[in-house]
Amino acid sequence: MDLSQVAAGPYSTMFLGFMGAEVIKVESLSRMDINRGKARPGPDDLRVYPNGDPGERPWNTTAHHVHRNINKISVTLDLSADRGKELFRELVKVCDVLVENYRGSVMDRLGLGYDVVSKLNPQLIYLKISSQGATGPEANYGSLGSTLEQTAGLASITGYEDGLPLMTNLVYPDPVVGILSFGALMAALRRRLKTGTGCLVDLSQREVTTMLLGESILDFSVTGRVAGTMANRHRDMAPHGVYQCSGDDMWVAISVGSQNEWEGLCQAIGQPELATDTRFADPESRLGNQDALDQIISAWTEGQDHYEVMHLLQSRGVPAAPVVKGSEAIDDPHLEARGFWDVVEHPEAGTYKQVTTPWLLSKSSRQQSTPAPGLGEHNYQVLHGILGLSQGEIDTLVAHGITDDTPTE
Repeated sequence: MDLSQVAAGPYSTMFLGFMGAEVIKVESLSRMDINRGKARPGPDDLRVYPNGDPGERPWNTTAHHVHRNINKISVTLDLSADRGKELFRELVKVCDVLVENYRGSVMDRLGLGYDVVSKLNPQLIYLKISSQGATGPEANYGSLGSTLEQTAGLASITGYEDGLPLMTNLVYPDPVVGILSFGALMAALRRRLKTGTGCLVDLSQREVTTMLLGESILDFSVTGRVAGTMANRHRDMAPHGVYQCSGDDMWVAISVGSQNEWEGLCQAIGQPELATDTRFADPESRLGNQDALDQIISAWTEGQDHYEVMHLLQSRGVPAAPVVKGSEAIDDPHLEARGFWDVVEHPEAGTYKQVTTPWLLSKSSRQQSTPAPGLGEHNYQVLHGILGLSQGEIDTLVAHGITDDTPTE
């Protein structure tokens, strides 16, 4: 059962769906997943819809929703109503996993926290993806990926050398928390196979994000040195950065970590004499002369296609890759060869390319993705097929605003 919203939680349950789980997305008519956008979008909201057209049911077609909620079914329940809570508790009894990423105390205030639902289903695995964790003075704080970059310390090392901290502009914590929380769920399910009991997985998004800075934290613990911004450079390797190529905002990433790679780079750029230049003779010398080194490489990459630069450098054993734009990633030959994309036909949003899993399994092929559900699209399937309600009972729920397929907000 998926009560999560926005990004981190929906990513986690998306991966569950990829692994074959039946994921029931639970929303209310008055409080849809924010991914669905507005019930009545304005002119400034149109960029999130296919071809800028929200259609008749815009809450079913926003880009974030159709991307993060594939392989799920949707049921609507008003959890502020007694009957809604009653049906929720019945659904808990037949679920293996419950995922939510509300503020720390929301489910407890609803009377549906872990202490309650674990008694209804002792085998239930409850994944609580909160901002700061379930305990402590900041337990009820909320956050987004953008604020987590600040509180976890990520922004303090992201930026140009001697410049101000910068955001990644990708709300980087969200997908990282999503995939690692999925890993935590897999561990909890494996534990249940051995013990027969469920558990609470208390996952702090801030702690997960801080984990990404392990090298900097360890450095501070041992030396007292505080890491700062260093652009695209590396503590130990040079050259290490992105270099402009031909075209509008086109770049290639190059990283040299060994003497063989350095010599390969010198050969590739047509300046083999640099390999014996005293300024660049060893890693320490190259680190000390990075500005001059970057100027030489930039002069070579400028005017060349970033893919061609990559192929040439890789052929000489030099780690390199194009910095691709989103429009290029869709048609990237490597991703295509890996089967990274799936083509999804959404009944309202149309046909589009969708990411699949970042892994391949040796004994199981990837399943074809099913499109993200419309709001309340599977009410009958869940309420009748799983909980056994009659059509008359479902009609009564609709009449009282506990379930339906059209938002009230």
